[in-house]
Amino acid sequence: MAKKLTIPPTVAHRPKGLIDCAQMTDAFLRPGQDRQSLYDQTRGLVKANYLIPSAREERGKKVFLFTPDNMLIADALLRLRDFGVSGSPDQKADPYLAASLALRHWIDKPEGAKGTPAAHVMAEFEVDARGWVLEVWSFIHDRLGRIQFEGRIHNANRGEATPLRRPATGNWRARSCMAVDLSDAMEVWHPRAAELRDSLN
Repeated sequence: MAKKLTIPPTVAHRPKGLIDCAQMTDAFLRPGQDRQSLYDQTRGLVKANYLIPSAREERGKKVFLFTPDNMLIADALLRLRDFGVSGSPDQKADPYLAASLALRHWIDKPEGAKGTPAAHVMAEFEVDARGWVLEVWSFIHDRLGRIQFEGRIHNANRGEATPLRRPATGNWRARSCMAVDLSDAMEVWHPRAAELRDSLN
């Protein structure tokens, strides 16, 4: 599990472009899926600090508000959940935290990259540049047998990837990798995907 919930500043009026957990839930909801269960899962990502709110409403329901790139982060983490992945009290052994960090922070930001890695992937999707996946790698320590996780975004079509924080060197070696197709995730809820579908009708 990630560290304690980040408490953002309160705002009297919702800034344009910020979204809340209910909106994310409605965007992700699949036919036949229980909305309350999905909402609780999305809220759980916030409580565990895998999603970082930018603000909180001062009045009304006082909901947490997020920048749009958090939609991609949340969707990717919920898709990892499909594999039965769970968090861990040990941050280095937490695949959710590894995935979240890979989408929230650059180790070495490329020239021309937009915002966070998640925001960059979304910006590329808007101009029909697809192929990005989130990879979550496990590494095992040869002597101690400990497992740690690292994440990165990778576009195999272009041979581009963010570096792993722990490369397979020294006593650590790569053990396995899970991947989430970020373009496939955005096909469900991104406005650009809806525009393309409408153009084909």
